[in-house]
Amino acid sequence: MARSHAVGAAHSRLKELCAIVSDVAGVTFAPRHAPSYRELAQGIRRGDVGIAWMPPLPAIELDEEGVAAPLALPWRQEGTSYYSALVTREGRAKGVADLQGKRVAWVDKESAAGYLVPRMHLASIGMDPRTFFSQETFARSHLGVVDAVASGAADVGATFCTLDPATRRVVTAGWKAADGSRIRDLEVIATLGPIPNDAIVASIRVPASIRSSLTRWLLAPDDRSRDLLAELFQVRSFRVASSAHFDELRHLVRAARSRGHDS
Repeated sequence: MARSHAVGAAHSRLKELCAIVSDVAGVTFAPRHAPSYRELAQGIRRGDVGIAWMPPLPAIELDEEGVAAPLALPWRQEGTSYYSALVTREGRAKGVADLQGKRVAWVDKESAAGYLVPRMHLASIGMDPRTFFSQETFARSHLGVVDAVASGAADVGATFCTLDPATRRVVTAGWKAADGSRIRDLEVIATLGPIPNDAIVASIRVPASIRSSLTRWLLAPDDRSRDLLAELFQVRSFRVASSAHFDELRHLVRAARSRGHDS
């Protein structure tokens, strides 16, 4: 896993989880802490890493390159996807086109909902994300983005949300508390996605029989494994990952690349 997520007590938790995984698979797994997701992906490409927790975009890239495949997707908020939301203070814009020339607050450059997906969306509709906004700042967290917009430090911000599949109503979001109440009074201009949840991926160098064993374990973990997974990845259950699950995000990436503005 990426080093930024493996500090303090997480180091010993990952070591314990590797011991459980080793028993499940019948081969030895040891913890590896990469300095970034980019280096983690490179470890899979080199054959140094067998299993990794990856954000959706790097997971898709590894899958398309044929060097790794998702074993399972975290099941959070009754789903395996979430969305990016572009938010403003009330009455400041009616659509994405109204955001041109505004000041934007992003989370950080590795955030799917808080940076990558909104920029790819702009590129896919013919807008250059490098010049669309008059000013860009990085708030380093979703709450930081929300606060920047609410305070007037930014005109628009990109954060996450989940939607009820039937009503399309926002269930959880960067501007909502855990109980669903609003912590900041913001207006949603657009929701973009769906964005697949982060994935547990395995190198294709890992034998198929071992990958199957690991998938079965992720779908029905024992109590201790469930506790460790919750602490490390904020998830207590997983679902099978199908390649079709990533299709909409793949299409967005390709559309952005075809315009030449995917970063």
